[in-house]
Amino acid sequence: MPSVNSKNNSSVHRKKLKISDDMSQVSVGQENPPKVPTKSAFSIHSRSTNPCREYISASRRDYYKISLITKGGGILTLGDRTYVIKAPAMVFINPLEPKTWQPEGEQDGYYCMFTEHLFETERRYRDELLHYPLFQTGANCVLNLTEQQGEDLLDLFKRLCKENKEGDAYRLEAITIYLQLLLLESKRIGVGEFVPQRTLTTAQLLAERFIDTLEKQFPITSEQEQVHLKTASDFALKLNVHPNHLNATIKRVTGRTTSEHIRQRILLEARLLLLHTEWPIAIIAHCLGFEEPASFSHFFKSQTGHTPHTFRTL
Repeated sequence: MPSVNSKNNSSVHRKKLKISDDMSQVSVGQENPPKVPTKSAFSIHSRSTNPCREYISASRRDYYKISLITKGGGILTLGDRTYVIKAPAMVFINPLEPKTWQPEGEQDGYYCMFTEHLFETERRYRDELLHYPLFQTGANCVLNLTEQQGEDLLDLFKRLCKENKEGDAYRLEAITIYLQLLLLESKRIGVGEFVPQRTLTTAQLLAERFIDTLEKQFPITSEQEQVHLKTASDFALKLNVHPNHLNATIKRVTGRTTSEHIRQRILLEARLLLLHTEWPIAIIAHCLGFEEPASFSHFFKSQTGHTPHTFRTL
């Protein structure tokens, strides 16, 4: 959970708010950016014919992205981290962190984009994806490769590209297998660069699914957005569990109740919006799911000791 006092998080959030109301990628100098995969879909592109030119991401995304850079490089920022990338290298982008990219030199390689829904029929694969080390927020997302490693991974990308084009009855099954192999090989290459994945209990998996679902509602970057999951019952319905089971599990795993997590995350977003936007307080209240501005003001004062207006002018 990001800190209210973090300068990095605040500056990143401030940048997000000034970018766009659109939830898609904002490209600079790119007339036809590659399409983002739709639900349960997968897409793969050549970096030479569909290059990622200079851009800044608009807020969160719903997809994961893996890039194999075989020629060229650039400067990537992900969250508050900056990477200078030179080929051959692999880059792993998660859905939650804002990113910028400044390419350098002629580009080649591949990149693929996919959502967790690709693994809906295989929940085990989906859970592995959610906890894959290179996709974690704050993790080192870049793998520097040897020439041989680059060639081996290039072969996997070519196989993925072939399966994606053929479109037969077993296309998604084949893509899933090759994607799993790609993630496994990358994990082997980076084995010395991150802590091995721990085995999670069913309770821990549910807790992390809850946190992930909560975080995906934020940040609020447009006055038209609104938080829809506001109570423990809302999250229980979304996660397909009984509210009592969710509450007991979250309390046992994290030491805080489901409602406390929700309340603290909404409070954090309220502080950020009050500090880094000029939106009317009534609009902020609506975005955060409060039916009346007075309800929002009462909530905020009970948590901080200040009214929203007073907090904004401190």
